[in-house]
Amino acid sequence: MNLFPNLLLTLSVTEVPLVIDILKHKNIKNAVLFQCYDNHFVSGIHKIFNDNNILTAGSKIISNGTYIIPLDRKKTGIVVDTSCEGWNSVLDSRTVSFKDYSFIIIAEHLSPILEALSRYPILVDSDVIVAHKLNQSYNLYEVYNTGFKLKGKYVIRLVGHWNSSLYIEDLNRWDLGGAFVKTAVVVINPTKLTNQTTEQYMEKPIRMQVKVDTVHRMKFFILLKYMRDMYNFRFDMHRVHSWGYKRNGTFDGMVHALYCGQAELGGAPIFYRIDRWELVQYVSEVWTSRHSFIFRHPKYPGGFYTIYTRPLSGIVWYCVIAMLVVTAVVLWAMLLVQNTWGDNEDSSLSLAGIIIWGAICQQGIAINRESTSTKLLIFITFMYAVTLYQYYNATIVSSLLLEAPRNIRTLKDLLDSDLKAGAHDIVYNYDYFKRTTDPVAIELYHKKVVTATQHNYFPAEKCMDLVRRGGYAIHIDTSVAFPLIKATFNEREICDTTLVQMYPLQRMGVVMRKNTQYREHVANAIRRFSEAGLPQRLRSDVDEPMPECAHTPDSSVFCVGIREFSTPLLVLALGMLVSVMLLLCEIVLHRVVQRAGLRDFVH
Repeated sequence: MNLFPNLLLTLSVTEVPLVIDILKHKNIKNAVLFQCYDNHFVSGIHKIFNDNNILTAGSKIISNGTYIIPLDRKKTGIVVDTSCEGWNSVLDSRTVSFKDYSFIIIAEHLSPILEALSRYPILVDSDVIVAHKLNQSYNLYEVYNTGFKLKGKYVIRLVGHWNSSLYIEDLNRWDLGGAFVKTAVVVINPTKLTNQTTEQYMEKPIRMQVKVDTVHRMKFFILLKYMRDMYNFRFDMHRVHSWGYKRNGTFDGMVHALYCGQAELGGAPIFYRIDRWELVQYVSEVWTSRHSFIFRHPKYPGGFYTIYTRPLSGIVWYCVIAMLVVTAVVLWAMLLVQNTWGDNEDSSLSLAGIIIWGAICQQGIAINRESTSTKLLIFITFMYAVTLYQYYNATIVSSLLLEAPRNIRTLKDLLDSDLKAGAHDIVYNYDYFKRTTDPVAIELYHKKVVTATQHNYFPAEKCMDLVRRGGYAIHIDTSVAFPLIKATFNEREICDTTLVQMYPLQRMGVVMRKNTQYREHVANAIRRFSEAGLPQRLRSDVDEPMPECAHTPDSSVFCVGIREFSTPLLVLALGMLVSVMLLLCEIVLHRVVQRAGLRDFVH
C-alpha cells in the first residue's frame, strides 16, 4: 500500500501543521477543510486533526458549487486551498459568512489572491488570515475592509509568520482610515437644517435655534465626535424628522425606516427606548431619561367655586340644609298658631325661611311676637348659626391666605382634576399612548390629550408656556423642560411647579443595526467615554436640575384675587337677575289681574 507516502504528500500540500497551530492559537476546535484531493487521502488528514483535539469536516471544491456549512455556537474554522481550481466558489456561497467563521486561506501566489479577496465583504469584525507559502515557511497576512461600500480602505497587514512554529501578533483594528459611517438622527426642528455637515450641526448652532434641539444635539453627537477622534471615522449624517413617523405613532415605524432606508448603516447610535429588536441590537446604557407631567399645581384643584363648599363635607351640607328646612317649618307653624290668636303680623312660610337664613348668615330680622317658644327657637337657631359660621369663616380665610396642600400626586389625581393635559410633540409620546395598557393613562389620553375637538401635542416652548400660564399639565422630558423653566418662569411659578410621572425612569441605551461591524468600536468608545467622566460632565451641562424654589417674602401670596372672589359675585349677579325677572312677572300678573277686575266691575 502507498498510504504512508500519499499521506505525507497530502500533509505537505494542505499544510496541516500550520493550520493546526493557527486554530489552536485562536482556540478553535471545529474546522471545515475545502480541498481538491481524493477522499482516501483526506481521511488521514482528519485523523491528524482529531489527534490534536480538532474536529474536522471535509468538502471537495467544485467550480460553481454550493456548500452547506454547519454553524455551531462556537467559532468554526474554514480552511481554503487556493491551489484548487474554483476555490473562490467557496467564498461565493451564500451560506458562508465572513463574520461567523474564522478563515485560513492557503496561497502560493499572494497578489492575485489578495486582489480576489478585495471584492468580498470582509469587514472589520471578520477574521481572515492569508498564509503565503515561501519555501518551507509562511508569511501570515490579515485582510479586512474598514467600510465595504462605505468608502473604506482595504487593509492588508503582515501579522506573523510560521516556520515549524507559529509567531502571530494580534493587532487591533481601531483605525478605520476615514471610512464613512452613515448616521441617522431625529432632528426636532429641521426647518433650516439643509446642506449641513455633522460638524456644522454640532459646532455651529443655527440662529434662533431652540434650546431643546441644542440639548438633543449635545446628547447625540458628543459621543459621535469622540468616536471620530478615536477611530478616524467620517460621519455622513442623514436627517430623519420625527414628524414623518409620529402619525404612525410607533418606534417600530421609525426604526424600520431608519434601517430599510439606510440598509448599510454602520454604527448609528440612536438614543431612544425601543421595545422590539428585530432590526437593531442593544449596545450599552448611556443616559437615564425622565419624562413627567409638569404643571403648576392649582391652589384649588376642584375649581374656584369649591372655595366656599370645601370647609364642609357633603354630608354636613346636607345636614345643614335639613336643619334649615326643619327649623323654618317649625317657625312657620308657630307663626300660624299665633296668627289664629288675633295676631295680624306676617305669618308666611317665606318669612320663616328668611328669618332662619338670616340667622345662619349672622343677619337678624325683627319680628313682633309675644310667644316665648318663638323667641326660644330663634335664640337656639342663632347659637347654632354662630358656631357653624365661626368654623366656616375661619376655614375660608385660612384657605385663601395659606399655601394649599398639593394633593395631585398620581396619574389618577391628575385625571380627576380640572387641569387640561397635553404632551410634547415627539414620537415617543405617540408611541407610549398607542402601546400602553394602563387604564388610567388610556382614559387620560382620550379625555384630555386627544379628544374629538382637541389634539394637544405642542412644541416644547409652547408646552412650557402653557404650563407657566397655569391650567395645563404637559408630558415632557425633564431635560427639555427644566432649562425652559429656568429661563421663563418667575419665582412664584417655579414654586408652584409639580411633577407627576406616568411611567418610571427610562434607561436610554445606544442601539445599532443588527450585526453591524462597528459594534465593538462603539462599545469600546462608550467605555472610554465613561472612564473619562464625560457622561457626568455632559449631564451637568445639559441635564439641568429643577430650579429650586426660593421662599422669599412675596406680597402676592397674601392677596385674594378676583378669581377667588368670583363665586360671590356670580351668586349676587344671578340673584339680581332672578329678582328682576320675578319683578317683571309680578308687574305683568298685577296688570292682568287689574284688567280682569275692571271688566267684572263694568258688567
